[in-house]
Amino acid sequence: VSTQSTGGPGRVLYNAKVEDIDSAPEECTQGGGVSEDEVDELTAMMMACLENAQDEDFVGVCATCKENIIGHENGCKALGSLYHVTCFTCSKCNDPLVKKPFYHTDGVIYCEECYLDTLEKCEVCNTHIKERILKAVDKQYHPECFKCTDCAACLDGVPFTVDTNSNVLCVSCYNKKFAYRCAACSQLIVSEDGAETYRIIAMDKDFHVACYKCQVCDAKFSNEEGQGCYPLEEKLLCHAHFKELSAA
Repeated sequence: VSTQSTGGPGRVLYNAKVEDIDSAPEECTQGGGVSEDEVDELTAMMMACLENAQDEDFVGVCATCKENIIGHENGCKALGSLYHVTCFTCSKCNDPLVKKPFYHTDGVIYCEECYLDTLEKCEVCNTHIKERILKAVDKQYHPECFKCTDCAACLDGVPFTVDTNSNVLCVSCYNKKFAYRCAACSQLIVSEDGAETYRIIAMDKDFHVACYKCQVCDAKFSNEEGQGCYPLEEKLLCHAHFKELSAA
């Protein structure tokens, strides 16, 4: 007779980590300190504005090349600054971004296509993950794509485990496939709350600790003298009933 943990063959419980992806453009804010270089730049821009105040075609100073923008058709405003339409481009592919959606993240401006290329792809559907990203077993998923391999139940925020073939399983499906079954009550030997539980192994069979008792009088077996298990014809018996049935 032996007692063993019933974690199942290699079962380890995991919880997936979900993170939000900040894909909104950054906004300029007023106030706060500025460096000496920034003061010089602002001063130069103000001087340019004053010098060209009488020029009706003067739009402002480009935040990229620091040159004057002449003609409203040649300028655009984004992220709180003015740019030449030819200067406001994707930092990666250099495509112009006027009248196009763009993303500003970590100080870098991207067109939509280049921005998507910076994002992780879902392991299941192979599309970009734009909002919430679920990270589990060293892979990335849309939360709604992370499901049990067997029953397809969504595992976002739910404990899960992985079998020896790297299949992701909910705890219920894992137990159905791998948990030991009690020879006395025929129920799976599992913990209701996910905590570690134990099984008794006797006569090459598995038993709940609570089911390991005399099958005649329900007396619990123990290691004390005369209180152990006395098997007879595949039955678990206490010492008294073993003697009684053996003599019959």
